Amino acid sequence: MAVPGSWKSLTSDGKDLVLAVDFAVTGRPQAGFPEFVALAHPQFSLWETLPPAPEEDAGMTGADYVERWAADVLREGRPVRAVMGYCVGAVYAAALAERIGRSQGETPALIGFDPELPRRDVVCHHFLTTMEGMSGLLTPAEIAHAQQAAGQALTDEGDIKKFGERLLEIFREVGGAAFARVGLDAKRSEEFVATFGLFLHFFVRGSDLDPTAGWKSLTAMTSATPTSGLNPLSEADRADRVAKEIRFPVEHADLLRTPDVATTVTGLLS
Repeated sequence: MAVPGSWKSLTSDGKDLVLAVDFAVTGRPQAGFPEFVALAHPQFSLWETLPPAPEEDAGMTGADYVERWAADVLREGRPVRAVMGYCVGAVYAAALAERIGRSQGETPALIGFDPELPRRDVVCHHFLTTMEGMSGLLTPAEIAHAQQAAGQALTDEGDIKKFGERLLEIFREVGGAAFARVGLDAKRSEEFVATFGLFLHFFVRGSDLDPTAGWKSLTAMTSATPTSGLNPLSEADRADRVAKEIRFPVEHADLLRTPDVATTVTGLLS
């Protein structure tokens, strides 16, 4: 069976579907759902979200993303057993599970891996990590300029969507100069900028959605990274935010490539 255009099939080992919400990009330091599948050997089909094309993305909201993914799944007519989300993907996962539940008559189980709300400081961290990862293309002065400009934007702009657009402008300025220096034409350079823009939009448009009600049924897989997921919260607040939390002594980046995590989640979905 063909997989709809807004999804990528990671495994097709069963009739039931499990959906995974993440923004997967080649070369990121954090493990993704392909690593999870390699460890879990699931007896179900696992589909992972794909972003829209840049030309389709303009003007979309977080709710539009959810409806796009849900429409493709519901068109297939297969039962959805669970919806999972990584990081901010857990915000979308809550809305997606609720949307699918209304149509299939039963709300899928909800699992989050370091589930967290969209925050400006986190998206700024991702931006700076991207800049540092481009050290082979950027000069130290360019990286320093991007760091300073992002820090200033974090101070000046309280609206997360406007902050995301500021970061995209900085990326276009600094990255564009680097791309031109290595011989990329304007079209190819803009493709790189647009791809990074898709990531920023995925992150900041999560702020359109309120996962509070949905997360009351969510089981959280929590890493040991202090700044990730539920870890910045007090014990009382984290207990109030989700239905259940299972903690693992691993870094956030390794959560989806940890055998104990894969075994635990597979057990929950059996």
